[in-house]
Amino acid sequence: MSLLGLLNQTISVYTKSSYNSEGREVVGSAVSVKCRFQRTTRRRLLPNGSLQTIDAIVYVPRDTTIATDDKITFGSGDYKVFSRNDAIDGSGTTDHLKLELIKWVAT
Repeated sequence: MSLLGLLNQTISVYTKSSYNSEGREVVGSAVSVKCRFQRTTRRRLLPNGSLQTIDAIVYVPRDTTIATDDKITFGSGDYKVFSRNDAIDGSGTTDHLKLELIKWVAT
């Protein structure tokens, strides 16, 4: 079953472009993307042995241009893309993208 029929929410995606002279992240302009957004408190074990809490999982169409470290806004919350994974269907093609988000902490 394709995910496209379940995309009934909208996020704003801001691509990360650089850092300014003060070391703060600079993001581009927002693009609206249909999605399925779900909050979570899943924990991910990192290679260095520490734990990272994943605050949300988002499913977006496969043609969405998005990368790790991009900023996502949903409702009144700001998030950072922690991981981006292709969801492969039974025929071996990418059906949609699964994003794991963490809370955005402005630097």
